[in-house]
Amino acid sequence: MNPRYKIHSEVYERYENFSHIIEDLETGEAIIIDPAWNEDYFLDRIEELKVTPVAIWLTHGHHDHVSAVKALRDHYPIPVYASNVEIDFINSYPKGDLPPAFRELPEDVIPLYDNDEIDFAGERVRIIHTPGHSSGSICFLLSQDIITGDTLFVDGAGRADITGSDPEDLFHSLNRLKEEVPHHVTIHTGHAYGPTATATLASQLKTNPFLRRLNDISEFVEYRMGR
Repeated sequence: MNPRYKIHSEVYERYENFSHIIEDLETGEAIIIDPAWNEDYFLDRIEELKVTPVAIWLTHGHHDHVSAVKALRDHYPIPVYASNVEIDFINSYPKGDLPPAFRELPEDVIPLYDNDEIDFAGERVRIIHTPGHSSGSICFLLSQDIITGDTLFVDGAGRADITGSDPEDLFHSLNRLKEEVPHHVTIHTGHAYGPTATATLASQLKTNPFLRRLNDISEFVEYRMGR
């Protein structure tokens, strides 16, 4: 049976960020994933799609994934969800003293915990905590797709050399995706760094150089940190 949702993705701005809007084809409700850079883009896209935003989901707290959250909420007073680990990490710093990669999250951000499930578009969307690129990175697993943020790219993987990142955590997170996510699903990433916009996890296990190094943590770490 075909899913009741559709994922609209487009590349935006200088970091080749992907924006994702998940539309419930039955109700017209929509989830906005990682809004950044220019809120007008999202406002125009929402109007074009004729959808009703009901929530913002964040894969992690880096500025190129969250910088349009506040402005969007001025137009749509909808809840924002992020990993409890990411929220605690960001809140551990005094206001105005965050590492450069991060931005403060709304005070009313709702925490998501590993293996939580969110009901949307007839799905039980599973939260998978995937630290490595940031300590609180998460993926959103639907029946046919997974939103991976900066944990996993098409033929790539997230950086692990910035504050809050850890290459060994990334190794374990990618192994977890390999073991727990059905290989038929299509990955939707945080940046258009690969040769194609999307790919199945099955194909990535064959071509992604990071996923091909998941049997040896030392080899993986050396490869990740050497690039």
